[in-house]
Amino acid sequence: GGTPMDHTKTVVPNRCVEDVEAVLKFVTERHGGSLPTLLGWSQGALVAHLLGQKSYTNAIISKLILYGSIFNPMVTYPRMPLYVNGTDADNGFSRQQNTFNAAIEDFTVEGSIPPNAAVEFAESALLADPFKAEWSYLCQFNNCDPARIHVPTLVVAGDQDPYAPLMVQSELFTNLGRGNDRTWSVIADADHAAHLLDSGKERFLNIVTSFIENSKKGNGKD
Repeated sequence: GGTPMDHTKTVVPNRCVEDVEAVLKFVTERHGGSLPTLLGWSQGALVAHLLGQKSYTNAIISKLILYGSIFNPMVTYPRMPLYVNGTDADNGFSRQQNTFNAAIEDFTVEGSIPPNAAVEFAESALLADPFKAEWSYLCQFNNCDPARIHVPTLVVAGDQDPYAPLMVQSELFTNLGRGNDRTWSVIADADHAAHLLDSGKERFLNIVTSFIENSKKGNGKD
C-alpha cells in the first residue's frame, strides 16, 4: 500500500498489460534470454489473456496459465460516459478501504482452510493492500478472445469457484487458438483460492509444475 498512485489514481487493463510486458522483458534479460511462463489469477488472468493474444506473444513468454479466470463471453463491460451534466466526465475516483471480511471472502468451501491460516492471510492482505484497487476502462477486457491465443496454455480452476464456473471455463478452453498444447485442469473441493487451501495447494502446485516442465514449449527461445 505504500506505492504512490499515478495521475489517474486507477488501474487500467491495457496499462496493466504494458506493465506485465515490461516485467517479462526484465525477467528474460536477467535469466539469459530464457522465456518465462506467465500466470494470471482471477481478474489478473484477464490481463494475462490480453497479453497472451498479442501477435508477438511467442517472443516474450513460453507458456500461459489462466488460473481462476473470470473470462465470460456473455459479459460486456460498459464504456465510461464521456460527459456528465454537460461537462467532461471524471472517473469518480474514491479511495475504498479494504476490510478483513473482504480479504477472506474467497474462502467458501467448509473445512478447506483452518481459521488461523485464514486470519493470517487476511492480516497480510490488509497490510499489503489497505485500500482496494480502483479499476477504470474495464471495457478494454471486452477484447479478450480465446481464439487469438497461440501459445501453450493451461486453464485451471477449483470445481467450486463461484467466479469461474465450469461451463464458462469450458468455453474458454475449447475456443483457445489451435496449433499449441492446451490443458484444462479442475481441482476438486476447491474455490477461487485453491493455491491457499490445505486441500488444494499441493494439487495446484503439481498441476502448474507438470504443465511448465512437461508440455511442449512455445515457438520462442526458452
